[in-house]
Amino acid sequence: MNRNTSRVVLCAAAAIAAVTATTGAASTPPAAESTSPVAVSVHALVTESADVAALTIPDDFGPVMGYRPRVQDDMAENPHGDCSSPVPLPSEFDSACRAHDLGYDLIRYAAATGTTVDPQWRRSFDAQLEGRMHAACTDRADDGPRQVCDAAASVAATAVDLNSWRQSFGAPVAEPALPFVFGGAGIVPIALWGIATGRHARRRLLTTEPVSRTIQPA
Repeated sequence: MNRNTSRVVLCAAAAIAAVTATTGAASTPPAAESTSPVAVSVHALVTESADVAALTIPDDFGPVMGYRPRVQDDMAENPHGDCSSPVPLPSEFDSACRAHDLGYDLIRYAAATGTTVDPQWRRSFDAQLEGRMHAACTDRADDGPRQVCDAAASVAATAVDLNSWRQSFGAPVAEPALPFVFGGAGIVPIALWGIATGRHARRRLLTTEPVSRTIQPA
């Protein structure tokens, strides 16, 4: 490993460690401030059923963002969303990714309409995505494929957290999540995989509850 590659690995590992340390409160839902319709919607998307949450979306969300959310697979989601990842992710994550996209679009809507963005909103949506991805892995009957799925969920969640950290947990900006992580002849992805897998192991030791429950129909 040459000196430049070593620096990239160390920087990636340090950044991921910093993100892990600063997102510990991510599972705490944001307060539903009565003065902020967006805060009410964020709180509902994280804590309420999909049908209830969909009713809280501001009326002008469609004109501003160009679409209306839908409820599918027991989640309120962006029907045009997907898992924006430089590497393939399990198809089980598709619904969780579309729901996460709606959450991010709600934050973008807040910024576009002059509402102050609470960093906890993005932390909560990121934590919800991680919980849902791991929950989707439980449908795999065999231990091997399920462990691979869990590892992919941890890697994806760590990448999302790092991108949110880079953007100071503000309104999401469209850009590659980790433009430098997936280079370096595969060395940095290996470092990311190891750190993310360790993170998932710690998460399972610390709690028997998912980071956020899967939304159930009303």
